[in-house]
Amino acid sequence: MNYNLTLRFIKCLVLPTIKRFKSSSKVSEVKMSQVFKQVRNPLTGSMDWDVQHEEYDTFQDIARAAFADMLHDTERNKKYQRALELAIQKMHEQGKPANVLDIGTGTGLLSMMAARAGADSIVACEAFEPMAECCLKILAKNGLADKIKVIPKRSTELTVGEEGDLKQRANILVTEVFDTELIGEGALSTFSHAHKHLLEADCIVVPDSAVIYAQVVECPTMQKWNKVNDLVDEDLNVVLRTPQKMKDCPETAAVHDIQLSQLPRSSFKLLSEPLPVFYYDWSGKSPVDFNRTVRQSFVAKQTGAGQMVFMWWDLNMDTEGKIVLSCAPWWNHPDVNLEAERPQDTIPWRDHWMQAVYYFPKSVMLSKDTEASLISCQDEYSLWFYLEDEKTKFKEYKRPACECGFHLTFSRTHISYLNDGTRSKKFLARLKEVLNPNSIVLDLNGSSLMGLAAAKMAKTVYIHEDKKVNLGIQNEYCQANDINNITFIPEITEEIAAQADVIICDPCFKTSIQPWHSLMQYAHTVLKLKPKLKGSVEMVPDSCELWAMPVDFYDLQKIRVPVKKCEGFDMAIFDELVEGARQISDDELDAQPLWEYPCRARGPPQQLLHVDFADVKERYTADNECPIINPPSDKLSSVNGFALWSVYRLGAAAVSAGPSPALADSHLVSWDMRARQAVHILEKTHVVTKKNKWKYHLICDLEKGKFSVNMKIILPQ
Repeated sequence: MNYNLTLRFIKCLVLPTIKRFKSSSKVSEVKMSQVFKQVRNPLTGSMDWDVQHEEYDTFQDIARAAFADMLHDTERNKKYQRALELAIQKMHEQGKPANVLDIGTGTGLLSMMAARAGADSIVACEAFEPMAECCLKILAKNGLADKIKVIPKRSTELTVGEEGDLKQRANILVTEVFDTELIGEGALSTFSHAHKHLLEADCIVVPDSAVIYAQVVECPTMQKWNKVNDLVDEDLNVVLRTPQKMKDCPETAAVHDIQLSQLPRSSFKLLSEPLPVFYYDWSGKSPVDFNRTVRQSFVAKQTGAGQMVFMWWDLNMDTEGKIVLSCAPWWNHPDVNLEAERPQDTIPWRDHWMQAVYYFPKSVMLSKDTEASLISCQDEYSLWFYLEDEKTKFKEYKRPACECGFHLTFSRTHISYLNDGTRSKKFLARLKEVLNPNSIVLDLNGSSLMGLAAAKMAKTVYIHEDKKVNLGIQNEYCQANDINNITFIPEITEEIAAQADVIICDPCFKTSIQPWHSLMQYAHTVLKLKPKLKGSVEMVPDSCELWAMPVDFYDLQKIRVPVKKCEGFDMAIFDELVEGARQISDDELDAQPLWEYPCRARGPPQQLLHVDFADVKERYTADNECPIINPPSDKLSSVNGFALWSVYRLGAAAVSAGPSPALADSHLVSWDMRARQAVHILEKTHVVTKKNKWKYHLICDLEKGKFSVNMKIILPQ
């Protein structure tokens, strides 16, 4: 195949030019040519070429955008509506027309709210052209096409004047250009430009202002997503020491967005009160500051290691600060019901605005009632933090950057997996059972530490790795642990395969996303090596299973289910657009860290697939019907999705990325925190009884690198 980088080929590697949808909002009805696109091969982890729709990237952006999640956010919608009503009322009381500018309108919801509240003129801009097209159709569907002017441009491209996009400057701005960091989507430049070029001096902005809060905490659980620990066995002996440069590395300042309200309250100590670190005046009364550093002193609430801050923000929606939208975790949320069994379930849920964790470049041990200082830094798009006390001072507060390579090479999920002491102790125990001083080991995964640990127990270890960055990290470990019996190999030769007494593969390939990716990469490699291996070769792990069960999510389904109506407006056209985009670009199963998304089990776990690595086959298929949990008598229950996870067998032990063994209809599922599970969200919630079942159809083709599983509820005839 000729992979010359023609203009057409380059077009499919970047965000394509978007074609207008002339005849229908359904993406699936748009006729397009096809192009080659790079996609990840689940068997090798490498990028291969595949044929996709020409506008594949665009559809993926539509399918995975948080538009639907926001539309399901009732609190957000109602507070925007009330703030708009007050702003328009205030303009009218002053004898002025209410001229509204909506920046980043998306579906047009905020503009329609402004129209309903009595705005005299409304101009909405939306740079993402498929959404601008969709917005126009939604406005027409709701009878508002003649009241709202939609401009398919960025706000920074808008013009004002008789021949411009706006006839005159607006006196009300409504916008939602915020992310988990508040300013990560360019809010500072958006507001700054709007006040200079698009708004009147005495305008009203919805929201009016914002405050970022930070709270200093000690949290060993979250620290496992950040710092690499020594590898320790069941007897608490250090098997593998982490190189000092990795322990001392300041890591990076990248935000770690997370559903903090789902973090077990017993897993962290609050060392400070919530500190208001940055205030943002969106109203234009004070200039926007694109770079600043703020020092705030506080007295430690209790003794502990200041390892990080938990961060969130509040929006003051109106000019008087009476309408507040808070993204605080439950223990600091103004609307929480602390008397509830699960207080976190009593505050609004949202996935588009979560909380964030920022790790300090250096942790500081604080004593109760002693003073310390939090240094908060901000540039145009991001935040970072330092912690100081009397003994710990920094000469400068530059943005932290990884100096060891580990944090640039591996994701936080991968680092957390490597720090999973329960899992690693089971692996080490199994290695001790199968290895001896004369063993020759072949390690299939250079993204793991198990090959390094095996070198302490075996004669020779071959590690399959050809990435320079990974090799550099592995060599750092070898030097720090005086390991000299490892050979790194870019490919596995017949000679090396024939020598191996033990094959190990910690199933944590850094390219893996879904639960079956590591399974397929491991099994495919073993399948290719099978004719060359000794008949007595040991496999660690020796087998893998994929399990699934029906569940009832509390909130996660909101990222996928149709909106239908939002605050009284018909959003069916948007639902059609998103569904069509998903059919083209999205898999049926998403990878999610389910510990952040509460759900109840609605059926016993079912094994879908078993792969014995000593007897790997080219293709696996499975079909079955499975029971729903039988509620007492004929009590109704509900199912809105399925969860899927992996279980690896290590002799008599098992390493599961799924739920804890105790599952009951009336209790939340407790999920493994160090891995992602796969989720299939149903288009609608099914009300079920003991008469219902669910079924699945699975195909795992190791020869072609194809995996698919279809799961659905069987409705009674």
